[in-house]
Amino acid sequence: MMQGKVDTLSFQGRNIYVYTPPSYEREGEVSFPAIYVQDGNYLFMDSIETLEEDFVQGVTQEVIFVGIEPIERNREYTPWKAEPLVKQNYLGGEGDEYLAFITEKVMPFVQSHYRIIRDYAQTGIGGGSFGALISLYAAFQKPGFFGRFALMSTSLWYENFVSFVEKNKLSQENIRIYMYVGEQEGVGRTNLQQYMVPNTKKTYERLKEKVFGGAKDVLLETDPNGVHNHAFFIQYFPHAVQFLYPGLKS
Repeated sequence: MMQGKVDTLSFQGRNIYVYTPPSYEREGEVSFPAIYVQDGNYLFMDSIETLEEDFVQGVTQEVIFVGIEPIERNREYTPWKAEPLVKQNYLGGEGDEYLAFITEKVMPFVQSHYRIIRDYAQTGIGGGSFGALISLYAAFQKPGFFGRFALMSTSLWYENFVSFVEKNKLSQENIRIYMYVGEQEGVGRTNLQQYMVPNTKKTYERLKEKVFGGAKDVLLETDPNGVHNHAFFIQYFPHAVQFLYPGLKS
């Protein structure tokens, strides 16, 4: 049974789900870090038992999760226009507008209602698949807003994204990045998705070079049986939160 609390807020035509951890109500003066999560609340709600167990054991710091429901993820979560893999899946490339919406609208709105630490180094962003792609894009496009990144099976097959990572700098110093990919992702595909795993490993190597703390602040986990599926994202999401927000006993 969940020990924390989830509020559903309506904001500019979409739902925002805010999870507050168990001690939020008990400690009325304490502020908490927040992680802004794409695709609504499934990543944290479907793994909440494990997350809260880690909070209780002290291996993960208590955090607030803010789940943002998409309106059209193929537009909002893509950094630039690209040829769709499936004809009807228009890849609209409105990522910059979406990140502006998060940083200029969602974050001030949520911060006005909840006790959230307003320090980029303790502010996270994350998601799965395209939700992870836009979260990694935010590391480059929105310095000074986010310092912790939970990237579950990032769609790093996306056209020109690896070269974007290679060419651009991370300007903030205090960054931690968690990456997960399943070793079976892209297997048997003949389109760009066949490069999912090698592109993830290549990006991991580039990020280790760019992040101020190097290898100690960038972690890549893989699953030998992992496919591109929510079940694997959920399984590894608590690992991401523990790496990004280690508790006193971790």
